[in-house]
Amino acid sequence: MIEHFQLLRNVGQFDSVTAGAQLPVSKVTLLYAENSRGKTTLAAILRSLGTGDATPVTERKRLSATHPPHIVVALTGGTSCVFQNGGWSALFPQISVFDDSFVAENVCSGIDIGAEHRQHLHELILGALGVSLNAALQTHVAKIEEHNRQLKTKGEAIPAAARGS
Repeated sequence: MIEHFQLLRNVGQFDSVTAGAQLPVSKVTLLYAENSRGKTTLAAILRSLGTGDATPVTERKRLSATHPPHIVVALTGGTSCVFQNGGWSALFPQISVFDDSFVAENVCSGIDIGAEHRQHLHELILGALGVSLNAALQTHVAKIEEHNRQLKTKGEAIPAAARGS
């Protein structure tokens, strides 16, 4: 289990936070603070630690920093996960981060305005698989709609006299 952030250097709002300002983490941790205090950066760090994707951390490198991000997350038992040179020394896949990135990747709220809203339907799909299947469905629906538009255009090209009743 994650115990605390031991070092946050050159990432987001954090120039160099060390052991003197440890941020404890428990099984369920809720982060709250004023805007621009580092909540999204901490969520990005935890997401990266869980997935192994370095992008959430590397894209938050401090603009004024001459060195890349360096992070040490202390784990139970005295071990740690270190982010250095663009990657983690170990992953912690048991972690789940429920933030705006999670919502964007796993929730289809049906808020896009389209033809389906004429039916006054609102759908809510949860989970990466459901969102992925919905995206595939929408691709097929778009192809069908385009095919129908082409048929209509071709049908209208036939002179009325030739069409008959």
